[in-house]
Amino acid sequence: MSQEITRWLTEIRTLQHQIAALRQERDQAYASSANWRQLYEAEAQQRRTDVEQLTVTVATLRAELDALRSQATSSNSDGYRTKISLDVAADLNTMEGVRAQLIASLEQCDRLQQALDQERASHAETRKTLTTALGETIDALKAENHTALVHQPTEHRALQRDNRA
Repeated sequence: MSQEITRWLTEIRTLQHQIAALRQERDQAYASSANWRQLYEAEAQQRRTDVEQLTVTVATLRAELDALRSQATSSNSDGYRTKISLDVAADLNTMEGVRAQLIASLEQCDRLQQALDQERASHAETRKTLTTALGETIDALKAENHTALVHQPTEHRALQRDNRA
């Protein structure tokens, strides 16, 4: 019987160790879940803050958009411009619309820059041509005056010299 009691006592100690190990695992699991819960709450709070900020930003942008729409409608007597402004404003309600408008605006900016560069080049060429023409005209007038002076009678040249003096 003593052997049986020893065996039971050994089994009880083994079970007590298993219970202690399981309690330790449970406590670690609770600590881990509390840590994850805290991380989740921090992330959720950050998301809520981001949503609030984005909501304020969207409201501000919508107010600006409405102001621009009303300004475009009131200041543009041209119905075509108003229609374009309203179409652009309607496209700004989605992220894809904003991207499309940005791309279209950048393309238009590039086209306008190219047109400006072409206009500048054309202006420079015109200025060069006009400067050359003006120089040639002045040279021709000088040559004409010189030729006229050479062919003038001597008395006339003398009178001109006297008038200058």
